[in-house]
Formats: sequence, structure tokens, C-alpha cells
Amino acid sequence: MKDLFNKHNCKYKEMFNNNHTPMLIIDAKTGNIDDANLAACSYYGYIRDKLLKMNIADINVLKEEEVEEEIEKAKKEERKFFQFKHKLSNGEIRNVEVYTGPIKLGNKELLFSIIHDSQERVELESKYKKNKAYFDNLFHNSPEAIAIVDRDYRVLEINNRFEDVFQYNLKDIREKDLTELLCDETLYEASHNFRESIRRGKFIKEEVKRRRKDGKLLDVLLLGFPLVIEGETIGAYCIYSDIREAKEREKKIELLTKCDVLTGLFNRDFFLSNLDYEILKNKRENRLDEKIVVIILCINEFKEIMEALGPLAADNILKEFALRLKEGVGPEDIVARFGEDEFAILIPKIKDMDKLNGLTGKIIECLNMPFYIDANEIKITTSGGISIYPDNSIETIALVRKAEIAMNKSKELNSNMPIKFQNSLDKEVQEYFWIKNSLTRALPNKELFLNYQPIYDTSVNRLVGVEALIRWEHKEMGIIPPAKFIPIAERTGLIHPIGDWVLLNACKQNKKWQDLGYEPIYISVNISALQLEKPGFIKVIERTLEESQLEPKYLQLEITETFFAHKYEYVEDTIGELNELGVKLAIDDFGTGYSSLGQLCQFSINSIKIDRSLISDVHKKSNKNKVVKAVISLAKSLNIDLIAEGVETQEELRFLKENRCTVAQGFLFSKPVRAEKIEKSFQKTIRNLYKKYKD
Repeated sequence: MKDLFNKHNCKYKEMFNNNHTPMLIIDAKTGNIDDANLAACSYYGYIRDKLLKMNIADINVLKEEEVEEEIEKAKKEERKFFQFKHKLSNGEIRNVEVYTGPIKLGNKELLFSIIHDSQERVELESKYKKNKAYFDNLFHNSPEAIAIVDRDYRVLEINNRFEDVFQYNLKDIREKDLTELLCDETLYEASHNFRESIRRGKFIKEEVKRRRKDGKLLDVLLLGFPLVIEGETIGAYCIYSDIREAKEREKKIELLTKCDVLTGLFNRDFFLSNLDYEILKNKRENRLDEKIVVIILCINEFKEIMEALGPLAADNILKEFALRLKEGVGPEDIVARFGEDEFAILIPKIKDMDKLNGLTGKIIECLNMPFYIDANEIKITTSGGISIYPDNSIETIALVRKAEIAMNKSKELNSNMPIKFQNSLDKEVQEYFWIKNSLTRALPNKELFLNYQPIYDTSVNRLVGVEALIRWEHKEMGIIPPAKFIPIAERTGLIHPIGDWVLLNACKQNKKWQDLGYEPIYISVNISALQLEKPGFIKVIERTLEESQLEPKYLQLEITETFFAHKYEYVEDTIGELNELGVKLAIDDFGTGYSSLGQLCQFSINSIKIDRSLISDVHKKSNKNKVVKAVISLAKSLNIDLIAEGVETQEELRFLKENRCTVAQGFLFSKPVRAEKIEKSFQKTIRNLYKKYKD
């Protein structure tokens, strides 16, 4: 019996000491700790010997009398479960749950207590409550519509926003299939694919359409979050973001990316994309009998309208212009705003090219009607160019470029009708580009030079002047005529440095001849209207004369009659200053520009150069000789010198002499030559003078 008791006692001791839960045996009379297992020692932080010398009141934070009361309750088994605060050896206070009951050992009354630390559970519960409060607040007040569903997609919970967006309340849809509620039958398959992905634990994000209670379909962004516990998906959060406004913004942005805001027409990028598409479609379908037409149009007076009436009026013109274009084309045609005042029309299919003429005529007729802006009647003209696929090109950019080339030609000709592209126009553009690019290097590369054409007084066979004429010898292309590069120089502003160079070198050459001992003559230099209009032109002349050391009376500036007749008021002061300076002035090409007598009398014009078109065959044609006689008579009466240009035959010269015009230049005497050959003309004059003196 004793052995059996010892055996059971050993088992008890082993179970007591090795249990992971703190256990204490307390003397019910005194409160002293009678025994403690290893877990209790570890939990309270005392060695066993120390703990067994302590009273339970040393651990429990209750007052001593309160501890005694609780012990009495445990002895009488009035309570078995207690919640206390126990103090550890380090002073930390912990919430504990104590399960206790009385035991008797001989005459001893003991309490067997099992201690559970409830602090962690309390903290977890507190954290859970806090998280639940956070979740509830977020869930119910979220700006997104949220539904919580089980693994079969039956509704468990919805938030307030879900009710607002889809017009359902929880009472109506609890336990119902969310797919059947929100999806059209056509969307079931996609929705079930979504559900299957969620079941596999995947997060899903899709833009979808979902049906509201009243049947209206909404654009929403659907986020699916699987609810997973211990590796098993038990349901899902379905979050719906209403993206109707975003979709509207996307539509507006898409509209902006392909449309012009002011006119509502398509923009350049959209036009080019459609032209690409039509070309590709034509190639793919092998539509040999159909052509694609590109028309580019511009408003010629747009800048004038902008300057005169302001940007608002100009915008109204553009809007009205766009409206008329849209009304003038077919339903399949595309009209776009291509630039500030440029528009483009794409005709994707046309078989009969004769119809193209009718269409363009209709458009221009519509555009030629007056525009009315703020009670102002405005008449505008339109320049246009046409290119055709595949005749002119099979590439988008090339078709547009060639239509623009044709439009620029239309503008140059003031035709007010679209011009069809021709290869010769492209050649002009290429030549223009090449000359413009090369002309910038002509001066630095010393490719420009001067020729001189003698001017003779035929009554005494005497050289009285020379006209300086610029020439350009390109290293690769050879001689380039002034008629080709001077207009380009004027358009690009290069006329100013080139004109200054001509003036200086012509004056230097004339002074050089004087320094060589030849009889002084004047040198005549053609002046561009742009040079004459530019502020500071007088300073250029003064600087040129000072640098060359040439006296002003030996310099003559030639101004075309066309410019003098129509724009002399713009340079009135400049011409007056040239008169004061002593520089001679000549009106070139006289007889073609209709100068008035008032203009001729107002300024000190030294010479009139009768245009070569009047001199040619003047002795044969009665109308010409009448005009020339009238010009000669006018010049004599105003005491203005006369020079006949372009004299090529003895008959022409004889007629001029008979009518008292003795100063002439032309191929009859000499073509334009280099400076060295002019010296022979000086020597010829010397021989003539010597002969006259000897006779």
C-alpha cells in the first residue's frame, strides 16, 4: 500500500512540476505558498525556495483582508474562478485568471490554484474591438461600394455606399447570389471566371459593367479580395468604384486628342492617322479604280483680320470657315484644322476625278460668300492645294507635303482656287530650299562677285557710268541667275548683308578706277525695296562712302518704278536724305509702274531708265515709239536725264538718237563684264576724246 501511495505521489509530483501552466498550492488558513511548480516559478520570477517562503498576499495586489475574504470563498467553494492582479518579481502587474479549489491533506486545508495570464487575451480583445471599430467605420463610410460574400458568392454584408450606387438594401439581397443581382446574362460567364479566380485565392482588378436595381448599367472598377482562413477561401470582399465620371473625362480627353477645341473639327494627328488607315485599306483591298484625295486650304487674309479686328473676331472667322467646310463635304469625308489658319479635307474614295473639280468649286463658292463679324462684312479669299493617292505619292507625309506645296503655289498666284500638285512644283520647292540653304554660305565662301555693264553717252562715244550687277558662282552648280536667288534673299532677310556687300564693293571698285587715273564716272547700284524701307539705310550709305572714300555724286541708286509709284510715301524721308547727301537717284524699269508727275517733281530724281521692254523693236512698233517719245519729252521738260536700257540693235539706237535720247546701255555696246574689261571701255573713251581733240 505504501508503495502504491509512493507511486501515485511521484506521478502527481511529475505532473505538477512539469506542467506548462503556473500552479500554486496555498495554505488555506495562513495564505502561505505551500508548493509551486516550475512554471509558476518562471512566471513570477522567483526561485522555488524563495517562492515557498512567500504568502499569497505578497503576490496578490489586493489588501490583506481582501485576500483573506477571497480565500474563504475558495475554501467554501463559493467560487472557483477568480480574476486578480498579480505582481511579478520585477514589479510588473499582470491580469490573471485563477481557477482554484480546496483539497485536504491530513489535517491540512489547502487550495490548489491554476493561474492563467489573461493580459494577452485582454490585449487581444482590446485590439480586436479597436480593429473592428476601425473596420466598421471604414466599411460603412467608405466612398466605394462594398459587398462581403461567402464562397458561393451569396451576400453577407453590404455598406451604405453599395446601397447608394446599386439601390439595394441588405434586407432585400442577403443570402442572394451577387452575380445574378448585378450582371446581365451576357456577363455571367465573365463574372463566373472572376469568382473562380477569387476561389483560388487571387486578387482581381477589372473594369466591368454592373446593373443597378432599376436596370441601368454602370461602369465600375471591381476589386476582388479573397477571404482566406488557414489556407481556405471562405468568401470575398467585392469593392466597386464608380468610374462613370472618369469614363466621361476619358471621353473628353479622347475628344481633345483627336479634335480641335476651337472649331470642333478633327486635329492634324487624327487626320494623319485616318489618312494612314485609308491608304492601308486601299492597298489591302487593292482598290485600283479608287483614289484618295487630300486638300489643304488656308485663309489668305487671316493675319490681317487678326491685326485689324483682334483674336476674338479671328476665332469667329475660323469657326464659321470650319462650319462651311463641313457643310460642303460628304459624310465619309474628314475635315480637320491643320494649323492656325490651315484646314485639310480627306476624301477617302473617289472614282470620277471630274467630280473633284465640282466638289472643290462648291467648297470655294461657299467660302467666297461674305463673313459677318460684329456687323462687319468681311470678304476672304482661300488658297488651296490638292494631292492624289496614288498619282502623287503612296505615303501619308508625302501626300500632305505635296498638297501644301500646291497650296503655297496657289497663294503665290492669288488664284483663290485649289491647284493640283505637279512634279514641277516639287522641283521649285527643292530648288528654293537648296538655294536658300546655300545662299547663307555664299558670302563667307566668297562665291558672290560683281559684273559691270557700261553706260555710254552715244553722242560723244563716251563712258559715263556702269551698272553693278551681282552674280553668284556656286562651287558645284555653277552660275545661278540673280532672278532666282534675289527673291529668296528678300524673303529670308539675306538681302541686307548681300546688299551692303554690293554697295561697298561697287563703290570701292569705282574709287579704284579713279585712283588709276581714269576719268571719273558714276556707278549705279540696284536697291531692293526692303533695303530702302529698313531703318538706318542712310547710315549704311554714309558708312559705305566713308569706307570706300568715294564722293556721293559718283554713286547712283536705282529704284524700280513699281516700288516708287506705289510705296514712295514709306521712304519719302529716306529719299529726301539721299538728295541732301548728294547721292544720285534713278528710276529703273520706267514705263511699267505708272509714276505720277507729282512723285517725279517732289524728289530730285537724276535719271529715268526706260525699260528694255519698250526699247525692243521700238523702231518697228508705232505704239512703242509713241510711248518712248512721250517719256523722252517728259524727261526733257523736267530736266531729268534719260538712259535707255536693253539697246541691242543699231536701228534701236538710231531711233533713240533721232529722238534726243543719247545715253544708253545694252548688248549692242557690251554685256555685263568683270572689272578688268571695263578698263578697255575707259581706254576706248580716251581714244575717242583724243581723236575729237585732234580733229
